[in-house]
Amino acid sequence: MPRPSRRLRTPGARRPALFWAAILLALAVGLALGGGVLARFTTDGDLKDLRGQVEDLEKRNGELTERARAADGFADAAAPATLGRGLAGIPVLLVVAPGADKGDVERISRRVTQAGGTVAGDLTLTAALYDDAQSERLRGVVDNAAPVGTTVDASLVDPRARAGDLLGSVLLSEGRVDPPSTGRTDALAALKQAGFLGYDGPTVPGARAAIVVTGGTVSAEQAGQGQGIGRLAAGLSRHGDGSVLAGRSGSAQGAGPIVVVRQDRELGAKLATVDDVDTTVGQVSTALALVQATRGDVRAYGSGVR
Repeated sequence: MPRPSRRLRTPGARRPALFWAAILLALAVGLALGGGVLARFTTDGDLKDLRGQVEDLEKRNGELTERARAADGFADAAAPATLGRGLAGIPVLLVVAPGADKGDVERISRRVTQAGGTVAGDLTLTAALYDDAQSERLRGVVDNAAPVGTTVDASLVDPRARAGDLLGSVLLSEGRVDPPSTGRTDALAALKQAGFLGYDGPTVPGARAAIVVTGGTVSAEQAGQGQGIGRLAAGLSRHGDGSVLAGRSGSAQGAGPIVVVRQDRELGAKLATVDDVDTTVGQVSTALALVQATRGDVRAYGSGVR
């Protein structure tokens, strides 16, 4: 009797069947997984939800833009009655810090004029003034530039605060008395020649009030500049009838210069602040804040006020 064939029992005979079975299984798994992943990015999945969120944000942004436009329109229309002639007869010094927007400065100047004031002169502060590597040099220039009879407050440790104190002492006066001109030209010339500030003409006229205009958000890497601007403005506010530190949106957050003032009650009691001068509301508020500061009423305005 012949022996049964053993070829069907060998492993080699099973390999083609196992191979195709594995391929079919892989295709089935791939289709299942692929279908699940793709489903997440169809209009019935996350993409639909994401599109809805974007549409909601665009709608809210449009509503906020319209509200801001309406607020600016109202502020512009109400400015004459709001400001009145509150700055009549008051010469104002404009101090332009690094990062300030030229358009903001021009529009603030118009609001000062609208309130009856005059822009007596302007100073431009340079980036060197806020360079930490220049701190000791700045301190030396400030101390040496102080005119005879003018003493920079020794309690002011920050050299930018000392510079503000010196600028206030030679440029600002209280009441209707003009600030002394003796030594002013030399003091300003020393700071200008050292590269810490700039101005047109042989000198800067005296004033009774001041507005320091700065930029917006300050990065963490430039925190020293933000603090320096706040300290200089605070030093300046120790003199004259009133001062305002005005910045763009973001200037009252993080390392912004207005943060320095608002977190210090003593500084905030002497220096008014506005943190949205990139809007008409903020520009009118800057002139209003100066009107109030000259009357001893120091306030903070803007979206960053808490």
